[in-house]
Amino acid sequence: MKRLIPHPLPDTPERLMAKAGYVRHCVETGRACYHRRLNEPPFPRFHAYTALTDRGMEVDLHFDALDSIGHQGNHDKAWAYEGGRIDEEMRRILEAICGRLCLKEIYHPSGAPSMPNVESPAKKRSLFDLIFKSM
Repeated sequence: MKRLIPHPLPDTPERLMAKAGYVRHCVETGRACYHRRLNEPPFPRFHAYTALTDRGMEVDLHFDALDSIGHQGNHDKAWAYEGGRIDEEMRRILEAICGRLCLKEIYHPSGAPSMPNVESPAKKRSLFDLIFKSM
């Protein structure tokens, strides 16, 4: 899942990610890599790449898990890149970086705000829907 935090940034990418509980551990293909462990072992963890562009800071988030039996990763699984766990963590990162008030300014890297969903009034909307799908 990718999100773009537009300029002006409130601080450096490293300090912003540290504020969200992430630790920098490398640079891959020109992007800084950060992770946040869920517990003491190195896996499972959230893994985020950040890159500064002329429009802002792009955050590319996924979930890393390690199959202890087959010693295989999960990078080929869709659930590692989207869904409830990833949506909630991205919301948490964005709130930690710039607070609840600026969440409406955060958009997808394409620059086009997401279209609002028209839902039946009987269906309760999640916090994610209220924040990101109302743009």
